[in-house]
Amino acid sequence: MNYALFYKKSHNYAFLFIISLLFFSSCKRDKFGHSTEEIDIAYLIPETEIDAEEAQIWVKQLVNAKQSQLYFPDSFARQFLQEQIYLFYQKNNFQPAWYSATTVLPHTQSLMGYLKNAGSEGLNEDAYSLADIDEIQNSLLGTEGEYDLPKLMKLDVFTTAMALTYLNHTHAGRVKPNEVDGEVNTWVEKYEPADLVDELYSAVQNNTIDDIIKKAEPQYELYDKLKNAREEYKKIVKEGGWEKINLEDYQKLKIDSTEEFNHHVLVPTIRNILSKTGDLKLSENQVADTSQIYDDKLREAVKNFQERHTLERDGVVGMNLLREMATSAEERLLQIELNMERLRWLSDSLGDNYIIVNVPSYWMRLYDYGKRSFETKVMVGQSFHETPLFMDTMKYIVLSPKWHVPVSIMTNEMLPKLRRGGSYFTRNNFSIYQRTSSGVKEISPSSVNWSNVRNMGNYSIVQNSGAGNALGRVKFIFPNANNVYMHDTPSTRFGEANRALSHGCIRLFEPEKLANYLLKEKAEKWTPEKIHETMYSGNTTNVYLDRQWVVHIVYWTTWVDDDGRVHFAKDVYGYDKTQEEIIAKRDANLKEWMQKRTKEFDNLKRKEIALK
Repeated sequence: MNYALFYKKSHNYAFLFIISLLFFSSCKRDKFGHSTEEIDIAYLIPETEIDAEEAQIWVKQLVNAKQSQLYFPDSFARQFLQEQIYLFYQKNNFQPAWYSATTVLPHTQSLMGYLKNAGSEGLNEDAYSLADIDEIQNSLLGTEGEYDLPKLMKLDVFTTAMALTYLNHTHAGRVKPNEVDGEVNTWVEKYEPADLVDELYSAVQNNTIDDIIKKAEPQYELYDKLKNAREEYKKIVKEGGWEKINLEDYQKLKIDSTEEFNHHVLVPTIRNILSKTGDLKLSENQVADTSQIYDDKLREAVKNFQERHTLERDGVVGMNLLREMATSAEERLLQIELNMERLRWLSDSLGDNYIIVNVPSYWMRLYDYGKRSFETKVMVGQSFHETPLFMDTMKYIVLSPKWHVPVSIMTNEMLPKLRRGGSYFTRNNFSIYQRTSSGVKEISPSSVNWSNVRNMGNYSIVQNSGAGNALGRVKFIFPNANNVYMHDTPSTRFGEANRALSHGCIRLFEPEKLANYLLKEKAEKWTPEKIHETMYSGNTTNVYLDRQWVVHIVYWTTWVDDDGRVHFAKDVYGYDKTQEEIIAKRDANLKEWMQKRTKEFDNLKRKEIALK
């Protein structure tokens, strides 16, 4: 684009003078001849420079509440951003920030570069009205452009609005976390748009747009890795993706390395898909062969694919594997973008010492001063007992814990057992307590007619420490409103691929190792031997930590490992699907908003024509 301003040199000044007399006599006007009732009237006399006083008048009216609401597509952030745009121009003395009378300024060109590349951040480029901005820039600053102060000021304000919108999208996301899981304050961290007025003003003044945009993005290695993964899958999509598999044709499929099942007509398709996903390594320009034999090389590629897709790594091709292979490259690309959005919901810093529990992938990782130092498998809540997503701080460990059964489990699971009678509670080391007017007392299960009990509000059930305790030998407490914690378990199902098995708390595969690590600062008293002895003593003991660890319970269905491999997990709670629907609806609303905003600019153009 040529941004030099070409002015029309010929004007009928007599005609303008007559029109001006008629114009100035028609209504009350300010010192520059502007109508105080209607600001959207173009000047008739071109200028070579922007008059600061005139610009101030236009900008003040353009950033008032009624006008500026048209600049922001996201309704949940609109009021806040309206305040932000006013404060920005107030700080800038209500002067244009992005354009001179004749040019697009350098920092504006930097901003446009980011807006036009918003897709690389997993954002919708249409949200920043780039086509409209280009069109208006050309009409004002192109080779056929004419100087038009009100339209230039409107373009400047609109550009600020898009800058604020983009910065808040990269910082906090396009979707509120509680829109996805339906809860309040569970994802913690970023709910409101960021106050970026001072930073944006400084970036405009010092031409440091790069700095403020980089600062607004999530400051995590995983985010950068997902950006790279997005480019990788975007390339796969552009190249046509991979072959489609009709699952209806293979309901009872089994392919493995045994002589009976080591060949199948589908093998070439599997080989082709795995070559596209990078699980089957081919030399440069090599094409996947068409053999129907399931050989050892392909089996290793299948195992790699299984590992990356949170499946059992057995090398057997069955329906679970085919479902993942049948997921298109376009769907995987969207999945990556959804998870990039979720990273924006995290706090700006995860903490010096922190633990991440990723629900869909069933793992827990501990980071000691930013270095991953421990990890283990976990079990999480079933789809109807979802593990809540939040952040809190681990403060102490309970060795040889008792289990105080939650009211919901007492009512839904324990009460039916009590009504049936039998020795279940004695065999499993439970004690039952009743609240009475004289206090709380332990009772025998057989002393109450449980058929007449409708709720368990007056009772408590406690499972005492021991081998069969539901919490195992140790639990890790990070006090929170959800009453969720990490703990040991007598369950042995950690070898299963799907480990959404708990009532909501997080069961650990190697809890004693975690206890040893967290208590190493207390090693003089709490040696590994002492920890083990106390865990199995039957005497409940609380041990407070010298260092407190921030626990982040997150929902990442896509992540990238240390070797650069992209992993995918099942959408066990349906959050991907919900988030996708919200964004699709928001994009549909965006089109309607853009039409409304474009119509407003068209109205301004019609007023100019009518006036002339």
